[in-house]
Amino acid sequence: MGVRMKGSKFYIAFRWKHHRMDTATSATSKAEAQKVEKAVKNAFRINRFDHLEPVSLEVVMKIFQNKGWALPADLVSFEPREELTLLSAISDYLKANGRHRTGRNLYAIDRLAEYLGESTPLKDFKVAQIRSYRERRQETVENGTINREISVLSGIFRVQIEQEKLDLNPCLMLKRLPENERETYLSWEDFQRFLQNSWWIRDMLIMLYYTGMRFGEVAHLRWEMFRPERRMLILPPESTKEGKSENKATLRPKRIPLRKEPFDLLMELRNRGGEKVVKAVGPVFTYVGRYKNHCGTYQGKPITYGMCRKAWRLAVQAVGIEGLQIKDLRHTWKTNALESKIDPSVRDGIVGHSGHRTVSERYYRLSDKVLLDAVDSMSFDHGWTELNSVAGIPEDGCHEKSDANLTPILAKTEKNQSNTDVPLDKKGYLSVVSENLGG
Repeated sequence: MGVRMKGSKFYIAFRWKHHRMDTATSATSKAEAQKVEKAVKNAFRINRFDHLEPVSLEVVMKIFQNKGWALPADLVSFEPREELTLLSAISDYLKANGRHRTGRNLYAIDRLAEYLGESTPLKDFKVAQIRSYRERRQETVENGTINREISVLSGIFRVQIEQEKLDLNPCLMLKRLPENERETYLSWEDFQRFLQNSWWIRDMLIMLYYTGMRFGEVAHLRWEMFRPERRMLILPPESTKEGKSENKATLRPKRIPLRKEPFDLLMELRNRGGEKVVKAVGPVFTYVGRYKNHCGTYQGKPITYGMCRKAWRLAVQAVGIEGLQIKDLRHTWKTNALESKIDPSVRDGIVGHSGHRTVSERYYRLSDKVLLDAVDSMSFDHGWTELNSVAGIPEDGCHEKSDANLTPILAKTEKNQSNTDVPLDKKGYLSVVSENLGG
């Protein structure tokens, strides 16, 4: 009894109610045949067969046919299931949660399908195959990009396990690759030069530089979150990265204290329609560029990173600091907060980092006054611009390797007019899948 190999096929044998079952399987390995044997034996024990995967179900059908037994009710109407491929699993993953359809996830999925094959059966994925994928990708991209792609692949497997279509997630058997830490700082003088060349994203850059907020938080900022009487922005959990994390046990609104520069900006935007018109609802930032209605871009359209990419690239080229990313403004704020001697618990509370908080700090609430005093005391001139990272990379794109560099603010840099960024808005099969799902 058990699993044996005869010729090129694996056979399973077991006893059930004094009957000997001995049937060939389509398993391709002994380990798979043992899984089939276990699943079939359990199905006979509980007298239920509709939950079996195709290989095991095929064995059950053969047993009933060989014994001449009448098929049970759940097998009479049996129709062979389509094999679970990477493409169908991707579709399930995108449908499972709207958060899965971010631009970075779609880019990662596109690369997974390109390298692994969209028609590859999901049950055929092995740890060695995924490790080989990582090694091939390391020839062209950074480890951080690869880690995100494997994380997305792991999420695809997790959805199938939750739907009881798979039993194993091979991605969990691989450790994350070490990532290059990005070290950047934008000087106050260079930031002023950015503002002079920032086109229609100027107001957003002011918010990013003086608050330390993430791009998505600023882009989706609404007037309902603005509390001028408290000089605060109150962001609900669902609009922050912390609130979207599945690992968070507790969620709380995020308070952003406003020093003079961002507060004056918001008051100006709020009253831009005149004294009798005060904006109280709706998005704070929308598209205000030169296009009135061009290729789906129109005045007042909600902001996405893709819409800002061209304006940011032109500003980077005008200032001459190639490789600088929008998220570096957040890194700069944290450096300025550190150099301004702001208490670490206050600094982490403002930017939304809570991973290193002690038990006592978790129960301590920072008052509005403490947060406001901290940002009011900040200074923003702590040296020249330093860029120790990968140059010429779009924030949500393919991180091509290059040597690190250091860029002083007063250095006369030659402007690189070549367009080296990778277009991520191409219409591939994945974009069509996302659109069909309502993305």
